[in-house]
Amino acid sequence: MKRLLVMFCVFCVPLFPAFAQVVADFESGLGGFAVGASSDFGTAVTSVARIPDPTHASGGVMQVNVNFAGGALAKGATLLKPAGGLPSHGARFITYWVYVPDSIPANFSVQVFAQDNKNYKFYGTSTPGSAIPKMTWFPLSMDLAQTGVKDPLFDLLGGNIFQTGIQIDNGNQQSVTWKDSLYVDNVALVGAQPVLLGDFETGLNGFKDEGFGPALTGLKRVADPTARSSGVMQLNWNFPRAHSKGAMGVEPNVPKPRAHFVTYWVFLPDSTMPDSLSFSIYAQDGSGGYVFRDNNVLARDIPKKVWYPLSLDLAQAAITSPQLNIATNNLIKTGIQIHSYTYADSVPVWIDSLYVDNVALLYDTIASGPPVKKLVLDDFNTPGDVGAFSTQSFGPAFTSLVNGVDTTNAANRVLVVTAAFDTGAAVKGAMARGNFAFFKQGDTSATDIAFDVYVPSTMPDSARFGLALAGPATGNNWVQDEHMLGGDFQKGMWNTLKFSISSHIANATITSPRLAATFYLQVYYTNAKKWSGKLFFDNLTLLGIDALTSVATNVNGPYQYRLFNNYPNPFNPTTTIRYELKQGGNVSLKVYDILGQEVSTLLNGYQGAGPHSVVFDAQAHASGVYFYTLRAGSFTKTEKMTLVK
Repeated sequence: MKRLLVMFCVFCVPLFPAFAQVVADFESGLGGFAVGASSDFGTAVTSVARIPDPTHASGGVMQVNVNFAGGALAKGATLLKPAGGLPSHGARFITYWVYVPDSIPANFSVQVFAQDNKNYKFYGTSTPGSAIPKMTWFPLSMDLAQTGVKDPLFDLLGGNIFQTGIQIDNGNQQSVTWKDSLYVDNVALVGAQPVLLGDFETGLNGFKDEGFGPALTGLKRVADPTARSSGVMQLNWNFPRAHSKGAMGVEPNVPKPRAHFVTYWVFLPDSTMPDSLSFSIYAQDGSGGYVFRDNNVLARDIPKKVWYPLSLDLAQAAITSPQLNIATNNLIKTGIQIHSYTYADSVPVWIDSLYVDNVALLYDTIASGPPVKKLVLDDFNTPGDVGAFSTQSFGPAFTSLVNGVDTTNAANRVLVVTAAFDTGAAVKGAMARGNFAFFKQGDTSATDIAFDVYVPSTMPDSARFGLALAGPATGNNWVQDEHMLGGDFQKGMWNTLKFSISSHIANATITSPRLAATFYLQVYYTNAKKWSGKLFFDNLTLLGIDALTSVATNVNGPYQYRLFNNYPNPFNPTTTIRYELKQGGNVSLKVYDILGQEVSTLLNGYQGAGPHSVVFDAQAHASGVYFYTLRAGSFTKTEKMTLVK
């Protein structure tokens, strides 16, 4: 398996206005990101490149290559420095989704940073590698609003970003060496258009005392004492002893597609508030056991007598606590809880009020959920394993399938396919894996089949790579998705080819997803080519499910007499005709023109029971409609095909 292979998170589109200005999604290029050239950023980031996403989550990602040689305090950065600055549009956060390998040493850190375009103030938020889940996509964010409150000269809410990026440093571990790659995707500005849960202009908007402890003695809507807005929520507190707490919350009555953040603006009184009081923003789901998740911020870290935003990163919480189910409409409660864990009896009690305003959900229209489910059917890491694939007679250009070492150094072992295309009969290569199931009982079918491929630079462009299903799941029809070499995927690198199961279910070309089929991969040119070489395949994966229904894997049953639609159709000049025989016997397969005259005998002789295929080469025939007829025992069936030259 390639080292950094895992599934990404679910794409989430809000049901009402939201905001996430996409800075870069790396679908077609680097979007202006480059290695930080200044000596201030260090030299540990050696290069960046846009590559096809090896985790199957999107079309492209930014690969960040790092090399910490040890022996010195080291760091490196990749950054975006747009000409004229990047408008912040009043965004609350800038977020980078990162994918960190498990090789990252302890205490190394990743920092999201930004510099404004007015006063050139530079700030960042650093996260230790130990706090970042490995081998999974994870959002790292910088709270632009918090930074702007702490330093008003950091002017982003009303201005532009001069530069932004991520920086990796070795945490002063000067003797530690580390050389590897990490990935970055979906850099975005989030939260300029929050969806309010409470602005307290006229009332409490459903917020109430949750009864979690006696320290909260009352809450009410009052006129804003700071005159910033018309109204705020006043919370009255009385901490009479150690280990006391109190909480308020709300059950949101708005549509709740998966939010990235929930945020509360708070105004704390002067320094008489004990530094040891702990604030936590919390969220609770409505399924899976009503899981409760919160964060903790000490009062000493919150500026006093100024409005200050506190937030809970719901996207992070859903990844680090998968049991927290906060998908569409499952966020049933959110609020603020305050604890006095270290507030001893000997310390004078604290009795006072604080204020809350503009509680909001902040949405990210990209990648704001936990990783998509996946089921790796075969990673080919076991010597000798070819994934139950076999070459097919209708694609003789594939001459052998073996398990071998990956000479591209991206994986341990792979499926190696030797191909020999020529100008004669070997115009197509094909392999197949039978008894292919993709349904999970009580859930749904997989959304896609993903298959990684590496094509050497010597192979001619315009080769068509087809991923196809045929069998009971498709009503015994040939259903294919096609990818063009040199078009939607490239030579000299690993690419992920996909077959869209969900699309074919939607258009009814997959009619019975609970049943199995045969999975095919074929490679062909529309015009004859001559080339010999090796293709590498890896990570045959189902996306959208993490298990299979056992009964779906044994549904082929006894063979029947069947004649399938040829593929491709229309064709030029070759097409494949597939059929199935219930039992062995004499079989004929003939082709006729529109006048009923026989133009070709493809088969006339004995064949055994089971699936078969024949290639019809119409190089010598004129364009037009043709018919092919299969006769086996008492079975006779005719289908139509069209030759277009």
